[in-house]
Amino acid sequence: MTETWRPVADYEGAYEVSDLGRVRSIARITSHGHRRRGVTLKPVPMPSGYLIVNLWWANQPRIWLIHRLVLIAFVGLQPDGMEALHRDGDPGNNTLSNLRWGTHSENQLDQVAHGTHANAAKDRCREGHLFDDANTYTYPGRNKRGCRACRRRWVLAHHQRKASA
Repeated sequence: MTETWRPVADYEGAYEVSDLGRVRSIARITSHGHRRRGVTLKPVPMPSGYLIVNLWWANQPRIWLIHRLVLIAFVGLQPDGMEALHRDGDPGNNTLSNLRWGTHSENQLDQVAHGTHANAAKDRCREGHLFDDANTYTYPGRNKRGCRACRRRWVLAHHQRKASA
C-alpha cells in the first residue's frame, strides 16, 4: 500500500498529512527568506493518548490533533455537530481507514463498546455496590445505568418523606 499525501488546509505549501496519519513539512523558503528543510514531524502524545503536532504559520505556532488533520485533508471539513471518531478506539491510530466524522452520541457509544468510556469501566456505584446483572438498573430510553440497591433506598426515603409531609 502506498502512502498518499495531501496538503494541510490553511497550510498549503508548508505542511502535508498522509492517509497513514503522518505529518511532514515541505522544503521551502519562508516569508523571511529562511530556508526550511522538509522533515516528517514527530507527533507528541497527550495524556489522553491523542497525538498532536505543532504547525507554524506567520511565526505563530498552533497545536493540531493529527486525527483532525487527516479527516479534514481526506474527507473534508468537520460538519456541524460532528466529532472525529476512531473506529478501533485507539487514539494513537490516525490512519484514514480508522477515522470518521460522527455525532457526539456515536462517539460515546463507541467509547462504551471499546471499553474506553470513563463510566463503562466502573464496576461499582458511588456507595460501593457491585454493578452486576442483579444490581444494575438500565434507565429506559437512555444510555445510562444505575445501582438497584441505591435506587431502592432512595425510593423508600422519598415515599417516607411524602408520607410525613
